[in-house]
Amino acid sequence: MRKIILIIAVIALAISNTKATDALAFFNYATFQSPGKGPYIETYLSFLGGNLAYAKNSKARFNANVEVSVLFLQADVIKASKKYTLTGPEVNDTAKTTLNFIDQQRFPLDNGTYQMELSITDKNKPGSKPFLSKQEITINYANDKVTVSDIELLESFKKSVSPSVLTKNGYDLVPYVANFIPENMTKLGVYAEVYNTKKLIGDSTKFLINYYIESYEKKVALQKYQKFATQKTNNVNVLLTEFDIKNLPTGNYNFVIDIRNDKNEKINDKKVFFQRYNPNAEIDMNELVALNITGTFVQKYTSTDTLKDYIRSLRPISTENEKVFADNQLKTASVELMQQYLYNFWVQRNTLNPEADWVKYNNEVKKVNKDFGTQTMRGYETDRGRVYLQYGAPDQRTISNTEPNVYPYEIWQYYKLAKQSNKKFVFYNQDLSTNNYTLLHSDVRGEILNQNWQMVLQKRTIQSNNMDMQKPGYDNFGNQVNDNFSNPR
Repeated sequence: MRKIILIIAVIALAISNTKATDALAFFNYATFQSPGKGPYIETYLSFLGGNLAYAKNSKARFNANVEVSVLFLQADVIKASKKYTLTGPEVNDTAKTTLNFIDQQRFPLDNGTYQMELSITDKNKPGSKPFLSKQEITINYANDKVTVSDIELLESFKKSVSPSVLTKNGYDLVPYVANFIPENMTKLGVYAEVYNTKKLIGDSTKFLINYYIESYEKKVALQKYQKFATQKTNNVNVLLTEFDIKNLPTGNYNFVIDIRNDKNEKINDKKVFFQRYNPNAEIDMNELVALNITGTFVQKYTSTDTLKDYIRSLRPISTENEKVFADNQLKTASVELMQQYLYNFWVQRNTLNPEADWVKYNNEVKKVNKDFGTQTMRGYETDRGRVYLQYGAPDQRTISNTEPNVYPYEIWQYYKLAKQSNKKFVFYNQDLSTNNYTLLHSDVRGEILNQNWQMVLQKRTIQSNNMDMQKPGYDNFGNQVNDNFSNPR
């Protein structure tokens, strides 16, 4: 049995909401059957380079060193085990230890249920406690049934040039050691094996392998993610495929393999769960309709008008795809579809507790409706309401309603907006009679940039034909515009 270290850029390890920053590695496994030899299990460990300690080696470079112990027990009797030290890739700078690497092992095991015990210790951290994990694993490959191996998710695959422990059926398979698929991962590879078709379906007989992605909640296959392969029976049939998941939205899914005979009768199937995070995906009507909202918070909203209002209030924080979908599809939508849209919107943001984020946001909507609403507009429809909901409350808010010769205005300052610092918004009220303040100028990227904003603000009394003039050539008595913008308070 060989061990292999594979240096990879594991996309899924950039998981921001799984608290993976404290982990040493991700673990996964899959079971298979080798004709004439019996079942075996493959274990996959993906080590997080940034979370390991590094020690200088004889070349004056640095390595991570971890001790791994794997046991498979039945009734406290060890049936298979291995203990080894794994040395990670060399690095020159320990401050840039972002390389992740994979270790893969194979263990022959008979059919049965095993207690697997895994121990990982960072050897470069003296006195550190080992990471321990226990898991029950069942292997069951009957000779009198058509069976399917576990489904192995792949980061990539290619034809093998030099066979290694990564090689199966002529391909080198790079395992994907997680079930969380982040938005920057656009392809999902899958490998599985089907056994005993030649023996039980018939020699050289065609059979069907259906494979698809289904909604985890409703167990409904997604129309865009369904494929099939017709194969001739063999001792081992292989499915090696790849799905484009660029537009697969956030949610919980199963990848399903469904085996059928030449009469389209179902013989067996196998599933593997995964979770997708993809907030900018286009919304698919069929997938939205398939979303199960039973028992969720949206079911208490049964008024068409209330649901439309709630959905409109999401616009300040919606993606462009969500805005287009809401504008085009929800004008005449049923109550259930609007419930599904509202639930899907918040599942995209918080898979584990969408209701908590909705309640928090809706409380902010109530604030802006009260503070910025007019007789004809809800607060979230106004410029101030939109900015407040999109960026949060300003750190400084200067309000001026009494300066002579100047329209009433407000200047909002944010100390920090994402990667931008000290950014401002200028709103003004031209009609002098309502509470509707229009956004006139901002130095935030993507917002209205108006270099002549001071001239516009003071057009109440000052007129000029000079289109390049950015501010009056003289100061009006009592005018504090420039000072308020430079020093909000």
